[in-house]
Amino acid sequence: DSGEATIELAESLGALVITTNAGKGVVPESHPLSLGSCLSAPAGRDAVAAADVVLALGTELSETDTWVEHMPIPGQLIRVDIDARKLNDLYPASVGILADAALTAEVLAGVTDRADRDQSITQAKQRRDQILAKITAQRTPLEQIHDRVLAALREVLPAETILATDMTQLAYSSYIGFSMERPRAWFHPCGFGTLGYALPTAIGAKLARPEVPVVAIAGDAGFLFTVQELATAVEEELPLIVILWNNDALGEIRDGMVARQIAPIGVLPKNPDYQMLCKAFGCHTVKASGLEDFKAQVSAALAHKGPSVIELHQDSVT
Repeated sequence: DSGEATIELAESLGALVITTNAGKGVVPESHPLSLGSCLSAPAGRDAVAAADVVLALGTELSETDTWVEHMPIPGQLIRVDIDARKLNDLYPASVGILADAALTAEVLAGVTDRADRDQSITQAKQRRDQILAKITAQRTPLEQIHDRVLAALREVLPAETILATDMTQLAYSSYIGFSMERPRAWFHPCGFGTLGYALPTAIGAKLARPEVPVVAIAGDAGFLFTVQELATAVEEELPLIVILWNNDALGEIRDGMVARQIAPIGVLPKNPDYQMLCKAFGCHTVKASGLEDFKAQVSAALAHKGPSVIELHQDSVT
């Protein structure tokens, strides 16, 4: 609920805004002062480290947001939280404010308007463009593949779509690669890292907001944790879409093992035939042959009256 107040405060200061993963969309990522949810990128963390002052509104600055054990914040750190224990934990505050984030942002915006507001916003926009360019340059070849898939998905989905994501590499790339313009529309199991999260969350979101398109992104391994909930979606005749990202692996764990020179163990399971499996539940099920076919299948699924599963294999994306 703090988005509008945060935007007003950022504009009054000429300050850039970074959201945590859980807060993705609170500030529209198209806003010229928004860096989106970029703390998983080195350039995003560098932007925080270079700041003279960091205002942390209602965030515990957890490892699941920063993707590192500890993010350097050499500047002054002002923390605002309703939990007093968060004001001086792993990131001790220079100034700690025990208060509601939205109310605090609103009050601060009313007393910090700069005389050179327009000039400071222009300078901040330039910094934003430079930082986003560095983030783009740092994307790995695999993340670039993911970005092409996410761009195709963003192209065909209505702006109001709710996205529920699982613990899969495509979802990790969506922190940066999938723009979100509104709060409460992007859900990801930050923290506990719950495999199988996407489908049940998508079902709940569709029941709560039947008028809004709902899409789940699940990896092949995580999907099997809750695949049986397709039966619920079919029984309830829920028109939601499951994007099944198939790389025939628990990819993030496998890559972590390889990086540490550990032979991959238990991370390359033999997959079932997902087409047959999902059709057995009564779902509309297709396998996209590439990005253009993928976009066409997603567009068609938006008009389908029940649940749809669209399988896309990593090797089919060029």
